[in-house]
Amino acid sequence: MGLSSSQARLLTLTGRMHDIEYKAQKLEAQKLKLANDSRKVYENYLNALDSVKIQSKVLESNGSFSYADATYNRLIGTKANDNAIYILRDVETGKAYVPEEYKCAYDASNKTLNGFLKTFNSIKSGESASYTSITSVEQLKSLSNSSGNFRLDCDLELSNWDGIQDFRGTFDGNGHTITIKNGDNGLFYSTNGATIKNIAVDVNIDTTTNYTAGLISIAENTTVENASTSGNIKSGLVVGGLIGYIKGNAEISNCESSANVYCAYVSPNNGYGPDEEYDFRTYTGGFIGCAGSGSSSTITISDCASKGDVKSEYWYIGGFTGYLRGTITMNNCESYSNVLANCNGNGDNFKYIIETNTYQKVSTFNGETSTNKIITVNNCNAMGTASANGDTRYSYIDDFSWFHPTPTFNNFYSTLDSSTISSGTKNIYTPDTNPSSYPNLTEDDIEKAVGMFLILDQTKGGVCVPEEMTNSVEWFTNIVNSGNALISQVDISNEKEYSIYDVSVAIDTNLREVQDEQYLRKAEAQYEADMRRIDMKDRKYDIDLAALDNERNAIKSEMETLKTVAKDNVERTFKLFS
Repeated sequence: MGLSSSQARLLTLTGRMHDIEYKAQKLEAQKLKLANDSRKVYENYLNALDSVKIQSKVLESNGSFSYADATYNRLIGTKANDNAIYILRDVETGKAYVPEEYKCAYDASNKTLNGFLKTFNSIKSGESASYTSITSVEQLKSLSNSSGNFRLDCDLELSNWDGIQDFRGTFDGNGHTITIKNGDNGLFYSTNGATIKNIAVDVNIDTTTNYTAGLISIAENTTVENASTSGNIKSGLVVGGLIGYIKGNAEISNCESSANVYCAYVSPNNGYGPDEEYDFRTYTGGFIGCAGSGSSSTITISDCASKGDVKSEYWYIGGFTGYLRGTITMNNCESYSNVLANCNGNGDNFKYIIETNTYQKVSTFNGETSTNKIITVNNCNAMGTASANGDTRYSYIDDFSWFHPTPTFNNFYSTLDSSTISSGTKNIYTPDTNPSSYPNLTEDDIEKAVGMFLILDQTKGGVCVPEEMTNSVEWFTNIVNSGNALISQVDISNEKEYSIYDVSVAIDTNLREVQDEQYLRKAEAQYEADMRRIDMKDRKYDIDLAALDNERNAIKSEMETLKTVAKDNVERTFKLFS
């Protein structure tokens, strides 16, 4: 039996009523979300009312003072007074925020102003040069047995590293840092006719191999400039902080090693000499293990320094160089290394020393010099210490050891009381800021770089500030107010050592904190726009809900009518059949 027309209509209206209820519930949920959005918009506006920005005092052309919004470029490096400049420091590390190019130049330099400027100048020259870019460990490994021009364009981390072999090209580190977590060699195992520059290497080496260093184990006819090494090196026979063994015609300038060097192993019958006298000779230096290979080697080392600890179980040990055997000139070099001889005169390793009643050479600057070599030392300092463990009868302590003839010393200062060649006054190297010395830098570049060097030198390194943020008021204010960075002053007066003082807007009259009117106006405009959008949506939802309510009422009325008709029909039918 089929449905009557009124019953069919009633079912349709019931379905429609369910649809209306669903849509109404959905609109109510959207209105609730609008209420939450409205509350968030209002909270953001309230936060904007509390927003502030940092301003710094500036001198106007008419001699008066005003305040301008502080940005990194506007404040950092400027003078707070005649004796101090402003810096921005990372709270966690204490290091200064600096643009990347300055951090790279400092990391790869020998940490002197001259070395920093030369590194910075060299990095600038590489910006337009033609190089093959190196950005991966695989590309770095492929440099073995190669020549050409290569530039490192990112920091890299190496593991199980054996060193680049037989490199004959130009490698520009571009101020980046390579970290060697473990391996048998530094960055290069061997170079010949190569140029290595603008690179910092941090190493962790523990090996029994015979030639090891942080940068180059064996260098021949090689130029090294603006390079630095750090970390720890434990090896045998010939060990150096920067270079293990260098020979031929070579130049090294503006380099530094702060790596700790330890000669712990030796290989008998190593090929040096015809008898056991040579079996246990090792050459260990804080900067270079052995420089020169006889009369054919002419090597110049300028503006370089060693700062790491030096230790050896065997023979010739020097804070700067372990052994010299060529025509060697050293200009403006310093050793701050503390040197320790661990030879105690016992065991087979020291059999020859005991039998011949000779001794181990331990020196704050140079361990030993071969006979009949031409050695010239200009304006160098030996600032470290030298000592020996065990029976000191087997150790000879000095600052510069040599056979005949006597090297030419032009101003050599040593902290050792027993020194016979010290000039008595530490050599101070006058900073060179002449633009003609740095053809890729303008006078403004040099002036700014000098300020950045003072900052980096005092905080022992830097943290890169994003280039796009150097002129951002918001970035500068946020990083300070969030507590992630501190505004500090570096005392640069000549009368005393540099000191760092933390300052704030509360105590520094050159700084102030004001409400950020521009940010507030933006926030007000955003608040009004967001509230208009929310209000329009809310009204639209109200209209839709009213329409649904009207439709709901109409359907209810029709359903009541249909139910009445259906009831009447049923009653009439029962009466008819009864």
